[in-house]
Amino acid sequence: MRPLFVLLLLAVFLLLGSGDLSARWPGVSPGQLQAWLDTADPPLILDVRGRAAYRAGTLAGALDGGVEPSGFLPDGGGGLVLLLPEGASEQLVEAWFARLTDAGHQVWILEGGIAGWVEAGGSVEIPQSTYTRPGSVPFLIPRGLCEGGSPSQVFD
Repeated sequence: MRPLFVLLLLAVFLLLGSGDLSARWPGVSPGQLQAWLDTADPPLILDVRGRAAYRAGTLAGALDGGVEPSGFLPDGGGGLVLLLPEGASEQLVEAWFARLTDAGHQVWILEGGIAGWVEAGGSVEIPQSTYTRPGSVPFLIPRGLCEGGSPSQVFD
């Protein structure tokens, strides 16, 4: 009887500590995100899987947030969906959530990541550039902004 109890206890422990991020942080399913993207006020999608993964393919309109939570902060508040690397640690997710919620964003995790998005029929695009869209604050100052007093690119 005792080995059965130990196995049952181990199974419960594994289920509780299985790394299911949605149990601790709010998530959005690929279907819910697709519907949300079709509204007048879509969320900002922040791809934090790293530059190589971002350039290999990401959700349409997603911004490359890098891998360090301290390195990027979109301006304003509002809805923001994180596209996490596969197997992201709880510490990494906690750091992103703390940084973004402290800045006034309401944050969700895309359930299933990029694989879940594709499996649900979502499309992936290869970004043509790494410029950020208007309404966000890039971590790096665009080249030319401090050269000669005129910006090399104007965001309207």
